Amino acid sequence: MDDNKKIYDRLKKQYSDQEIADAHVISEELTDAEKAAAGEEMRQIRLEKIKTRTEEQRLQADLTRLRILMRTYTDKESYSVGNSFGAFLGEYIRIIRKSKKAFSIDIGLHYTTLSRILHDRESPNIELMYRLEAHSAGLLPAILWWELLIKKQGFEIRQDTDGRKEEAKRVKNALTFRS
Repeated sequence: MDDNKKIYDRLKKQYSDQEIADAHVISEELTDAEKAAAGEEMRQIRLEKIKTRTEEQRLQADLTRLRILMRTYTDKESYSVGNSFGAFLGEYIRIIRKSKKAFSIDIGLHYTTLSRILHDRESPNIELMYRLEAHSAGLLPAILWWELLIKKQGFEIRQDTDGRKEEAKRVKNALTFRS
């Protein structure tokens, strides 16, 4: 390490940092044909890596991809029906390559309840989210599943003006403030 420092100090006396970097960093302009060939070579290397990975590596990569998709969705503003809790749960089941029946047994949930959750006809409880976290070996934390559910509930609350009015009728002695 000291040798590199001495070399740098010696060069610094003669050249600017930019000149040193330009002299030692390879910057090469490629033609379109060379770029295409390099891209094809990288594609072949990537395909070879995909072919040689184990089932465990595939599973972990797919679950990591799913976690990133879930996090990206929960962090953005708007609710989307296509990105519901049930849709992400269905994708999880597809990734782990289990039947819905076998998966329902794995997590200790009745098959019909699982089906209702998958089709967004029933809301899951917090215990299910703990089970999903445990089933995924912690790769998909319970809080992330919960945030998916909260996103839908927040949307429903904002849209439910009729429910708000109906419930307001049942309130007695509501607070009032003067502007």
